[in-house]
Amino acid sequence: KVNNTIIINNNITQSARYGLYLITSGNNNLTNNQINTTASSGYGIYLDTSSNSNNITNNTITTSGSSGYGISLSASSNSALQSNTITTTGSSGYGIYLSASSNSTLQSNTITTNGTSGYGIWFAPGSSNNFTNNKINASGVNADGVYIYSSSNNNIINLNNITFSGRE
Repeated sequence: KVNNTIIINNNITQSARYGLYLITSGNNNLTNNQINTTASSGYGIYLDTSSNSNNITNNTITTSGSSGYGISLSASSNSALQSNTITTTGSSGYGIYLSASSNSTLQSNTITTNGTSGYGIWFAPGSSNNFTNNKINASGVNADGVYIYSSSNNNIINLNNITFSGRE
């Protein structure tokens, strides 16, 4: 558990599963970090279980395992993800993955996913999230720029630049 902490200007290269992993942690600033994970199911930044009200800004994240998650919020809400550059490669790539997370802002992120299944932003369930001015390039047989799954209501998706290739 980490609260009210600044995690800034780190260079993290891992063959382990997580670059930065926070659980039940709130009001933190994760800024200007360079994160590279190469593990299977690797996560650049993972906020888990009530890790609320965090600011994730200006990070550069690269994942290259078989399944890669740039930034993942699981049961964590009220966060701001802004101006991050995320690149995922592998059979499944998720630029930003929100699960059971609400009231967050994703703004001005640049996301590139490559793999059989590449998703720029994937979320469900979740409500009242705001996705604005993101640049997303997803490629793969099952590629989607933004993938919205069940029980996702009252979200705003506005002024995003989305390109994808591979899905017919």
